[in-house]
Amino acid sequence: MDTNNMTSDKRQTADTAEFVTTAETGTAPDVGWSIDKGVTRDNNEDSLAAVTVNQASESVSQTVGVYAVADGMGGHDMGEVASKLAVRTAIRHLVSDITETDEALPETYREWLERAVMVANQVVRKTGAEEHKNLGTTLVMAVVVGNAAHIANVGDSRAYLISPTGIRQITHDHSMVQVLVDSGRITPEEAAKHPMKNVLTQAIGSDDEINIELFNETLDDDESILLCSDGLWETLGDEEILSIVRTADSPSAACQTLIDSCNAKGAKDNIAAVLVRPAANPSR
Repeated sequence: MDTNNMTSDKRQTADTAEFVTTAETGTAPDVGWSIDKGVTRDNNEDSLAAVTVNQASESVSQTVGVYAVADGMGGHDMGEVASKLAVRTAIRHLVSDITETDEALPETYREWLERAVMVANQVVRKTGAEEHKNLGTTLVMAVVVGNAAHIANVGDSRAYLISPTGIRQITHDHSMVQVLVDSGRITPEEAAKHPMKNVLTQAIGSDDEINIELFNETLDDDESILLCSDGLWETLGDEEILSIVRTADSPSAACQTLIDSCNAKGAKDNIAAVLVRPAANPSR
């Protein structure tokens, strides 16, 4: 990773490695993160990253936030390896693009984001082939520049937009139950208890060609972006997530409370969350 404009604060838990890189100058988004294996799993197959970089050149001077959450696919070999590999590959590729060029157009960030996910897919596929293992993982990412958020998704880890009045799922799950819901064969309520709810229709590492969905959001000053694995949204549901984020003192406090609440409910899966409030947001 190019660290010419960055200092590195590396943090680890007993479950998985996280890395956070903060800009030396400029106003950074307010971001919190937390990750946990849950109360029933022996290991953690989730990974996350939060990186803030200075994009500085003769024509551009601004702070860019890059965030990711990945969930290694259950039932596949080395899920934790796949999730970490996907996150780190995509983050490093994005940071390289951001720091080495002076482009600052929305379509450029989306192009970089899509390319970073493609590279992550290629690396996970190649590593799986070399190790003779089936590697697979979800991956949801966000690039936040000012109040603009560009988001990419593969799998069923999610991005939400959270405001003082409500919560809205931004991403669209790549899962079998989502296909059934979209076709009208089952309801969203039935999907939550469906026996195929954890079957993905695509994931990083599953195929040479993947369908990366891209989303764009313009955030109001009192809105936030939440990236999370299915261990969080399946355990808590939208209204409880909204309540926790709205009442927390900070993104860091919100993420820790989200994890604690999942575990209090007997979280059956790993849990990862990254919550981002743009730099323009007033402190709360």
